[in-house]
Amino acid sequence: MSAARTGQRDASPASPEVAPGAGWSARAVRFLPVAFVAVVMFVLGLWGLSRRDAMGNDEIVTRYASRLSLGQLAHLLEHTDIYHGFYYVVMHPWVAVFGNTPSAIRVPSVIAMTCATGLMVHIARRLSGSTWTGLFAGLIMALTPEISFYAQTAREYATIVAVVLCATLALVRALEAEAAGQGDRRRWILYGALITLSGYLNELTLMVLAAHMATVLLARPGKRAFWHWFTAGAVGAFLVLPVVAGSIHQDSAASWITRPHLHDIEILFHDYFGSVTWVAVCLFICAVAAVLPDGAPPWWRRAEISLPSVGAPLLVLPAGLLILESLVGHPLYVDRYVLYGETGAAILAGAGLYRIGSWLADRAGGRADRRAVIAVTGVIACLAVLIFQLTPQHRARTPLTRQFDYGDPAFYIGAHARPGDGVLFFNSFFRKAELGYPHQFRDTTDFAMAVTPQKSGTLNGFDKRASVVESLMLGYQRIWVVGRAPSAKVSNPAVRAEGELLMTRFTEIAHKKFRGLVVTLWQRR
Repeated sequence: MSAARTGQRDASPASPEVAPGAGWSARAVRFLPVAFVAVVMFVLGLWGLSRRDAMGNDEIVTRYASRLSLGQLAHLLEHTDIYHGFYYVVMHPWVAVFGNTPSAIRVPSVIAMTCATGLMVHIARRLSGSTWTGLFAGLIMALTPEISFYAQTAREYATIVAVVLCATLALVRALEAEAAGQGDRRRWILYGALITLSGYLNELTLMVLAAHMATVLLARPGKRAFWHWFTAGAVGAFLVLPVVAGSIHQDSAASWITRPHLHDIEILFHDYFGSVTWVAVCLFICAVAAVLPDGAPPWWRRAEISLPSVGAPLLVLPAGLLILESLVGHPLYVDRYVLYGETGAAILAGAGLYRIGSWLADRAGGRADRRAVIAVTGVIACLAVLIFQLTPQHRARTPLTRQFDYGDPAFYIGAHARPGDGVLFFNSFFRKAELGYPHQFRDTTDFAMAVTPQKSGTLNGFDKRASVVESLMLGYQRIWVVGRAPSAKVSNPAVRAEGELLMTRFTEIAHKKFRGLVVTLWQRR
């Protein structure tokens, strides 16, 4: 059954190996699947990229930080967001050249995810020997709504997926070279450099080392190769220590993270396998099919690198370890921090889909062409993944999928504000609306702000004392309130006092709800 045996190479004409001097058709077999999947991902990435210029919390910060001078950015990172500092540095020249519109700052993520899906095809094909397996794995990854979501998010997570796949490919090539007696120090140096890069993008990405260790142990390449991997990984992780040290100093920045619950596991399952439950279950079944024993001995006892020995650890270990750590220690688990685990789901689902197609072809016997049965099985499955997830794909391109929509409220205020209007943010967290869309607040005065975000090295700035703010409020005829509607039940004493003053001395003349926040307008009585 060749490629149906997921740990072995396929000797079929669909094999990716192309001999020197091979004709154009053989080369097309090698390169077209990668290009096709990359084009699919690129098109999906560009579809609805602007999202009506609406940005969520993280994208607001990316846009703001990437516009700062390097000195101002260093000042910001001294106080907060060191976790994302390297990404902001990378985005700095991009914004200088291509601008800082919401669409422009999302393009690097589109490019990164496009490269990642192409890499998925190449890695899956290399490990299985089957072009169909690579094609199925790449398409499953590209058609997963969560992948589109982060391909259109101006944050580092798409880049992390691409870098993790690069590191995984570097590991596979290094282990293959060691097994062939052609170990090369440069391969391990490249691997270590990629581990360092992934850690600077997000230190929690170093969890991928656990998955790679499992792959190395399953391959059993010998002590020499193991110590080469251990040294490269350890040095790569060691070089990330400056970021780790800064993160410990800024541990309060992660105080919003709560301990994971069963609901978080359900969300992660859908992140990895699909937004629609039955689609996710079917792809999970395909992934299970890929890790079933396929002969004697089973793949985990063959002492060789295989597709399951690469895919299963990527799927299970980074997320599993981070969840476990968050249950017993300081909570750090957030699903997007282990988004790259989806690559394990995709590579296993692609291999399982090929294996199911092979089983169907075997049952058909000589009545049908084997390659045709496999192709039809995969095409039907991939079309189903696309068609039945069009609704979540469309939803991923709307502001409703972000926890906060700052764009629409900012544009609403920009269209209706009058010169001389005041603006209050209940609380200062919602000042990100002004941070991301300063032009829309050109006719308003943020009279409660004592120190700007830029001067304070923070994202929200610092407010004046409540007594000072209350006296200033009476000098405005109209005041916009962004965030929460004024209420006597608010827990924050300053916000509660300011809200009570609005309700007693002003009249609400506009009230509009947006995703995650409310905008109200108050007229002086």
